[in-house]
Amino acid sequence: MANITPPQGVLGGNGRLTSQIQVLEAVEHSNRRSKPAHHPTQRYSSAQSPGRLESSTDNRANARRFDFKKLFAMFAPKRDRIPDKRDEKLIAINLDNHPKGYPRTAAYVNSTDDTVLVRRFGDLRARLLLYKEVELTDLEQKLAKQDQEDKEKAATAWKVAHSIHHDDGKGNEDKKALMEVIDRRLKDYDELLLRETEIRKLGRPSQRVHRNFMDWIWTQNSIGPEDQQFIFHEHDFVSLQHYEDSWLDNVMHRFMAYCKRGLLRCIFVTKADKAKTSNPKVHFYSSERLNAVIRIIIALASAILLLLPVFLFLSIDLTPKTMAGLTLAFAFVFATSISVTTNARRQEVFAATAAYCAVLVVFIGNIQQRQWQH
Repeated sequence: MANITPPQGVLGGNGRLTSQIQVLEAVEHSNRRSKPAHHPTQRYSSAQSPGRLESSTDNRANARRFDFKKLFAMFAPKRDRIPDKRDEKLIAINLDNHPKGYPRTAAYVNSTDDTVLVRRFGDLRARLLLYKEVELTDLEQKLAKQDQEDKEKAATAWKVAHSIHHDDGKGNEDKKALMEVIDRRLKDYDELLLRETEIRKLGRPSQRVHRNFMDWIWTQNSIGPEDQQFIFHEHDFVSLQHYEDSWLDNVMHRFMAYCKRGLLRCIFVTKADKAKTSNPKVHFYSSERLNAVIRIIIALASAILLLLPVFLFLSIDLTPKTMAGLTLAFAFVFATSISVTTNARRQEVFAATAAYCAVLVVFIGNIQQRQWQH
């Protein structure tokens, strides 16, 4: 708005008109500065930009959707999560890849823990120990004879009271030489004795394990008949791998004979077990999965044996004598189940049974106390 200067005749009354005009101009200038500039808002409709709206809708839907594939991939084996093909170079156990004979027999022995059986040759070791014992006994008698002869003569009596190294062994060469021979024989005897002690610590395989081992060598004819004679010494074998050999384990392993087809084969036979051989008469299964099933059975049996008497005590009105009789019966069943399902030692069975009885006795005491209070 331009400034207009009024005529002089108009300005009167002490310049009031001029003052009012200036005030109006100042107010208008102030309003013009405070009013923001008008910027039109750009609006998009679905017809103008459909791609952008569809993309935002898909992103929101994907954010709400849970990716189950990633969840299951966390529990998948590492070889399934690795994109490269390094696992294809792994060499699997396959008996068919080895020539028939000692190579295939050695591959079978190394295929599972149950097949690592070797002979102890206990008779030979015992005979060697006997020979060395007789030899050392003879040397012991010779030494005693020399001591007796030296004691009876005054000129040689000093040999009995002095060491063989006295005065560098002068005059006592015979006894010194005999002691050196005894020392060498004792070293050989001790070495053989310690080796036999370590061999004795190795566990003997069960009849089932040895039978499977013998049947495979006998039926496959991988080695000659003359070389197969060692497999018939059933009680002379030892196992290089420690494994559970309880009554329950033997029953479950016999049950594996029915896992050659169907659902049981899918559960207990892995891909690695299937790849070990194409021979239909040779059956491999997973010992790890079988042991897991055995542990589940033992856990269920333990829980039942603990909770069943508690349920009977709470649901049935029993006399103290009846409760004591039931406690004795369940303790006997508990101790028997531990003995047949595990390889627990006697003191371990005793300790577990004592703890089991203590729990039941405390529970019976609490029941009796409540009954007396009521």
